[in-house]
Parts: sequence; C-alpha cells; structure tokens
Amino acid sequence: MLDAKIIKESFDPKLITALFKNFSNPYIALFELLDNAVDDRIDGEKLIVSIDYDPGESKLIIKNFNGKGMSIDDLEKFFTWGHSEKRTGRIGRYGQGGKAALGYLAKSFIIKSHPKNALMGYCVRVKDWENRDIGFTDGFEVDPYKSLRDQANVIFEISNMKKEFTKKNIIDRIKKTYRPLITKNKVEFIVDGELVKCNEILYDKQTYKRFKIDFDLIGEKYSMTGEYGIVPDTTSERGGFKIYQYGRNVAEKEYFGHIDPSKRWNVERLYGELYIDFDLPLSMNKSEIDTDSELWININKKMHDELEDIIHQAIDYKTPTKKETQAIKKLKEKISKTDSKDEVGIDLTNYGPKLLYKVEIDDNGKKIIKINRGHKAYIKWCKSAAGKKFYITMICALAEAVEKLSHKEAAKVLNEFSNAIRKKSNDLL
Repeated sequence: MLDAKIIKESFDPKLITALFKNFSNPYIALFELLDNAVDDRIDGEKLIVSIDYDPGESKLIIKNFNGKGMSIDDLEKFFTWGHSEKRTGRIGRYGQGGKAALGYLAKSFIIKSHPKNALMGYCVRVKDWENRDIGFTDGFEVDPYKSLRDQANVIFEISNMKKEFTKKNIIDRIKKTYRPLITKNKVEFIVDGELVKCNEILYDKQTYKRFKIDFDLIGEKYSMTGEYGIVPDTTSERGGFKIYQYGRNVAEKEYFGHIDPSKRWNVERLYGELYIDFDLPLSMNKSEIDTDSELWININKKMHDELEDIIHQAIDYKTPTKKETQAIKKLKEKISKTDSKDEVGIDLTNYGPKLLYKVEIDDNGKKIIKINRGHKAYIKWCKSAAGKKFYITMICALAEAVEKLSHKEAAKVLNEFSNAIRKKSNDLL
C-alpha cells in the first residue's frame, strides 16, 4: 500500500518577470503608479500629484504631497507581492500593479517617503529591479533622513527607462481617468509644470439631472450617485456613461442595456457619470468590469430603470421644426406632380455631422431619401426658408445622380461633396 503524499502550492519568484510584461502599453503601467499616488490621499484634504518626464535623461519622477506618506512598515508592504490593505476609498486592491509597472517601465528607481507628522523620512534605492535570475532579492537597504516638515510626501524617481511617453497623452489620459477627483478639487495634477484642468460638460440644462440610488444586496447596503443629460454640443463630452470607482475611470460608453448609437445615432448625445464608492468586480488592470457578477447585474438593472426617460428624450431630441416639416411637404408636392415613374419620399433624420443622407425602401417598396439634419451644411442652409428648399432639392438631385454609380464611386462622390459643401456653404450662401 502506497503512502499518501501531500502536494503543496508554491510560487516561483521568477514568474515576477511575467508580471512585468502584463501591460499592453506604457500608459497603463504609468497609471498603476498614479493610482498608488492617488490612494495616498486623506479625506477632506487636497492631494497634489506631479509628474515630470525627461526623455533625454530617461527619467520619470512622480511626487504626491499632502497625503499620508509611507512609513517603514508601508514600504515593506509595498515590496510584498500580493499584499493589499482593504481600506475604504482605495483604488488599488491586488498588491502587484505598482511593482509590476515599475518592472515594465524601467530598470531602476528610488523611493523617498516622508510620513505625515513625522520627523524622519526614508529612502530606498533599487538599481536592477528587472533582474530575477536568482528569484527574490536579498533585501533593500533603507536610508533614513531627518526632516522638520509636517507635510507628507512620496517620491518615485524612475530611471533607465525602457518606455517613452508624450506630455499631451499623459495629460489627456489624466483628464479621462480622474475627472471627478479633479473637478471636485480632491486631487490636483501637474504635468511638467502644467496644471491639468477638465472642461465643463455642456449639458442641455432642460435635460440635466443629478441622482442617487440606494440598494441592498445579500445583506449589504450600497449607494451610488451621478449625473447625466443630453449634450447637443459636439465639442463636449458625449457618448454614454463613464463609470468611476473611487474617482477613477473603470468603464465608458455604457448604456446599461438600452439602445446604443450603433442602432440609433441620436443616443450618442447622452452623456453621464456614475460614481461608485465601493469595490466593483474588476480585471487586474481596472480596465474591465466583471459583467457576470451579481453586484454588476444589480447596478445595471438600477441604472437601466433610471435612464428610461432620458433615453427616449435622446432619441427624439430636437425633432424637425414646423418650418422644416413644411419645406419637406412642399417639395413632396412638387415631386408628386412630376412625370417621374419612380415614387420617391423625403424625410428628415439624424445621422451625425458628416453623412448627407441615406436612401431606404419602406414596406410598400417606396424609396425614401432621409436627409441628415445633423450635417453642418444643412444647419447653415436652413437658416432661411429659401435655403431649406434649395438644400433639400440639391440633396434629392444628388441622390438621383449617384444612383447609377458603383458603390465605390458613389461613396467617393458623396464624401467629396459632403466635405466641399461643409467648407463652402458660407461662400455659396
């Protein structure tokens, strides 16, 4: 009879090099480090985070001020793979993102930390973080230094960079990733001396709404807040909901089960922000939500119900005016009096800023030319009654002219005509 054996789980530290490669681009890795910096904030106090990047020196410096700072124990926990403290309001949760990001971005780094209300700061220097031939390192020496400052700070000086960035991309991604923290004055970001600011969302005030939703799930109470509305201005944020967990963007272009712009372009005008201050089931790099989780299914249902009215408003937003409808009616009457054998109908709709029109066939086999009210040229020409009639006539003539062309030729003609009339309308008018 064979003796029973016990097989134990183990971890080969050389697998750490695989974690170093677990990023699709350097910005995802950079924002793991920025998440760590943001997690250092204290409720009720504004955190300041600065990013200075010098490609010539192959150096990246990330500083955060006015947070908690890192003590000796905190530094030791930072170097412990898989360790993560469960604290309310914390973005990080898996205990590996920052360390893996450092291995992906560079070979060397220095951490300087001064805890809040402490007289001592601490410095750790790492010369060859990516070398894992011997597995775990023997340890890193901590150099204490005296400080008379009460304000806490943490500084990452990252050198021997393996990846590159651009200042513009860093700023654009900060605006997208931490928008609520910036607009609510909780965190101030400075990139190479430039303060990062977010643009105001240009809602139609008649449709704007703030909301709060409370619900229970398996004995736990949850609360989420947010805002939404229709955004007619194409230069402003649009295109569904952005979801923020603890002020950090984790999902976007969300319609919570409602029709999306691929099926009805008008709902592109809906914009909203959902703020969640509890742990969502996320992927390791915080870029995807586990949509099969019971928590997300409940959130999705609550938000679906909340958005019923605004979705219908977005679909019907700014329907044709009486004057527009009258112009179409008069043109239809003229067409019906011609000797044309083909029965043609005209209608107005919305397809976005570039498409001139679409031709559809109704249930009776009648051809319908659906003119796009969202095209910039249409908006300009329809400022006068004569302009409306001329524009509609011109589009109908264009539709007839390209009908006998091949699909490729027709697409080229329509694209060139769309660009030309958008640019030349002022001169023509």
